[in-house]
Amino acid sequence: MPGLTVTEKEHWKDRIGKRIDKKIEVVSAEDPNLLDRVHREARERALASLGLSKMQQELDEVEQQKSALEKRERQIERAMLAHVRGVPVEDIDDYHSYRYDHEVDSAVNRRQAVHEDELLAESENGQRILQLREEKDNLLDTVWLATSPKQIKELWSKVADLLGDDQTQLQRDALAIVPAEE
Repeated sequence: MPGLTVTEKEHWKDRIGKRIDKKIEVVSAEDPNLLDRVHREARERALASLGLSKMQQELDEVEQQKSALEKRERQIERAMLAHVRGVPVEDIDDYHSYRYDHEVDSAVNRRQAVHEDELLAESENGQRILQLREEKDNLLDTVWLATSPKQIKELWSKVADLLGDDQTQLQRDALAIVPAEE
């Protein structure tokens, strides 16, 4: 029997990934607020470690003031439009427009991801989630390893040893699978 096609390997990577996602949901349900709490705390740590906490606090205050002004502006615009149309204000739709500072958001998001991993590592469920995420991130390599000939498996192991990389449990299991005879 010939090896799996690239499409078949992608299929199995996606299917296994979905199973891992479901397991992450189950583990997360054991501590329902873990991921939300970690997300918030990691953002706070990211802002602090970048030296942005005070500026973010000031920005939050400005945003609250701006929000109040924008709300009042929308109310007046709606009232004016309702007056011109001769309809009740409640009949006028409200709308929002948003602007983002992508560079700062991007830096905070990258740093936040690091802190989320740190915070997850502090609890048993968090460690399990990190382990499952790592397996998912390495699924394509794992599927290829499981379906590769002996020479590729040996090369993979030697490269990992050379680089000092730790294999995931699924990768170790995939390396142990005896290749099909071609």
